[in-house]
Amino acid sequence: MKKKRIIALIMIAALALSSLAGCSSGTSGQKPSGGSNGVKPLVIKDGLGDNSWEGTDLFQVSYWTDMQCLIADPILEKDPETGDVLPGIASAQKWSEDGLTWTLTFPEGMKYSTGEQVEPEDFIASVEYGLKVSPYADGYRAIESMEVDGRDVVVHLSEYQADMLYNFQSVFVGMIDKDEIEKLSADEMLWGCHPYGAYYVDEYQPGAYVILKANEGYKTNNPMLKNQGPSPIKEIKVVFAGENFTLAQGVQTGDYDVLSSVPPEYYEELVKADIIDVFEASGAEVNYTELNMTDPLFQDISIRKALIHAINRDNLNLYLSKFETAAYSLVLSKCLNYSEEAVEYYKKNYGYDPELSKKLLADAGWTDTNNDGFVDKDGKNFTFEFDCRDSETAKKVAQSLQIDLKAVGIDMLIKTQNWSYVNQDVVDGNFQMAYLGLGWSEPFLLVDNFCNRNAEVTNPDIKNYLAMVADARKTIDYEERTEKITAIQKKLFDYCTIIPLVDNTGYRCWRNEIKGIVHTPTGGFYLGDVVTDANGNFRNVQ
Repeated sequence: MKKKRIIALIMIAALALSSLAGCSSGTSGQKPSGGSNGVKPLVIKDGLGDNSWEGTDLFQVSYWTDMQCLIADPILEKDPETGDVLPGIASAQKWSEDGLTWTLTFPEGMKYSTGEQVEPEDFIASVEYGLKVSPYADGYRAIESMEVDGRDVVVHLSEYQADMLYNFQSVFVGMIDKDEIEKLSADEMLWGCHPYGAYYVDEYQPGAYVILKANEGYKTNNPMLKNQGPSPIKEIKVVFAGENFTLAQGVQTGDYDVLSSVPPEYYEELVKADIIDVFEASGAEVNYTELNMTDPLFQDISIRKALIHAINRDNLNLYLSKFETAAYSLVLSKCLNYSEEAVEYYKKNYGYDPELSKKLLADAGWTDTNNDGFVDKDGKNFTFEFDCRDSETAKKVAQSLQIDLKAVGIDMLIKTQNWSYVNQDVVDGNFQMAYLGLGWSEPFLLVDNFCNRNAEVTNPDIKNYLAMVADARKTIDYEERTEKITAIQKKLFDYCTIIPLVDNTGYRCWRNEIKGIVHTPTGGFYLGDVVTDANGNFRNVQ
């Protein structure tokens, strides 16, 4: 799956790949020593469909796939259970009480695949480079200055920015050698730079595969790994294209060792296969709808409430797969600052109540005078259009909603199109009700975007809403910040222009003859502890 900071309307154009005929590991063109010693490489299918990479420069690219994380570590890691900060490239981090000074430690002995040692100055150069070229630089725009103190970097902020730390735990902020940043052009950086990670790109075939080789100078401070040195698996082949049937068969026959994403239609088959292990592996991703409050049908908040109370999530769950559950909040359980209080508030105030829905419609003058099963007013039935994404989940949700709304006399028509067109319709205000989605496990990107693709038609209190978000973003204490995020969700619910619908998850699988893969339910995937024999074999090692 692709890890996207924002569901972008216009993807950044991919730069030409012709400059890469097989990435070298340094300006001299020499590759680090070490190889597969005749051992068949680990074969991984990255995502579903075609998940070709945009480049190795994690700052320039607009997306970064799951398995690209093998070539670029984040500055810090996340505890999979608590969400607490763990060491990564940095061995330690410390914040001042006022949240304006952040100190990171970068120990000696960590080397890029070029053989150059990781230096504190590289962190500064990388951040400054990211602030210039990254489409996601707003996540750390509050950095005012940085300075080196021994092996530490002291970061000074203009103001506390609660979502900044999460960015440094993500794939979009890592480290690149200062010398490469200074010497290479933007085009050369895209495929010619060497971010710090356990692997480097040895060969790239656009649309087909990439060959990765182990960085023999690699060290990590990640406490989830017992082996914090070079990976025991020396070569990996990451495959891009492939049909779902072929993938499901291939991982069982041994053509693939790992599927980074399990095809939903083959989940049950793979779970039952004795030679396959299947694990949950995804961050928070919520699907929801927004209502256009400027549309004549939905200007009255009581009508919007009537629609919301007609939605039966028990019925919706019958349509959904193992990969989806009905949602009652916008900030989900895998997301930082999640609170059950938001869930309970939604259930209490906006839960399924078809009789209340019918009453609200009747009070507003909508009754079934024609005895055709649909309420009408001034000679017109209550009919509106649902702008639906062309995905299996969205279409299932649309069918469920259509049945629920018909039960209270509302006729919902379904218009299905590519997700980008749905997004554009919302931006243009050319919709009545639209199906949207956001995937990110930190709440500020979410609350920045909920009801804000076109705030004029979905957010009746823009000024106060933005003030609440700004205040929460400056709040240092985590529990206090969670309370403010919960209050923001309640405010969104009370607009009755946004409806949480689906909590999405994903699964990863691999052949269980490979022992020692460290993984997390939020998508972490580490090969440092894989068991090998004296020859480097990692299959069926006892």
